[in-house]
Amino acid sequence: MKKNKHEKIKVIWRFRDGKAGHDKQSLALVQSLKNQVKCRTFDINVQSQRNPILNIIFKNYKLPEGITKPDIAIGAGHKTHLHLLALKRCFGTKIVVIMKPSLPLKLFDLCVIPKHDDVKSGSNIFITNFPLVNFNLNTKKKENTALFLIGGPSKHFYWDSKIVLEQIKNISKKFKFKKLLITTSRRTPIDFINEFNKLKIKNIKLYEHTKIINDWLDKNIIKVKNIWVTNDSYSMLIEAIASGAYTDILELKTKQGSSLSREINAIKKRIRNNITIQNEAERVSKFIQKIWF
Repeated sequence: MKKNKHEKIKVIWRFRDGKAGHDKQSLALVQSLKNQVKCRTFDINVQSQRNPILNIIFKNYKLPEGITKPDIAIGAGHKTHLHLLALKRCFGTKIVVIMKPSLPLKLFDLCVIPKHDDVKSGSNIFITNFPLVNFNLNTKKKENTALFLIGGPSKHFYWDSKIVLEQIKNISKKFKFKKLLITTSRRTPIDFINEFNKLKIKNIKLYEHTKIINDWLDKNIIKVKNIWVTNDSYSMLIEAIASGAYTDILELKTKQGSSLSREINAIKKRIRNNITIQNEAERVSKFIQKIWF
């Protein structure tokens, strides 16, 4: 989109809580906004900030050195919520929360909430069909390499390390990839790693999430041509599809009444029918531009 050279440059803060699934969604929105409008952006680590309750009570906010007060602030994850509200109280900042917040929705100027949370529509509610991710469509992919993204126990699916590893073993036999990469997440139980060490599969390597550098996944997800994701990891599933890789699911048994499982089943149909997904970060950023710029 063409930017208006006369428009005021907006200042946008992005609060980070250190959880990859949260930080990636807020980053996707900020980067999309940067593509749409003139803005200066600052990343703020919540751990480095003063207790936000004090800011709210005393209506006193000391800005970090060299950083301008924000027009818009964005956060994902409950640790960012009070920091957002402190900015709103002290500066009148427009605040955006990604995912259903732990506090009342009416406290935020815009709530970006996934459809599977079944939230009623409202003037400050933006319902997304998929998580916010960056679209990195890299056409130069490694042909004979597969990547497996492993989640862990969740409220939507029954976790079973042996069942997941059995599927990986069957995939390796069927497709005979030259190189297999597996990476875990913060939810992956230790028994998955223990069971993996018993496997006898050639050319496979496990990367524990605690032992890899922060951008390892971002660099590798755009290189490989084939990705499998455990179906509890909805955001990672969407990120894999957005990378342009052939993407499929490592199945886990669904818990009764799971709303997320309906979304996963819809994604499986899209994969089978080769239907693309929407760039939700771009859709949200266009809405923000419409109402605030």
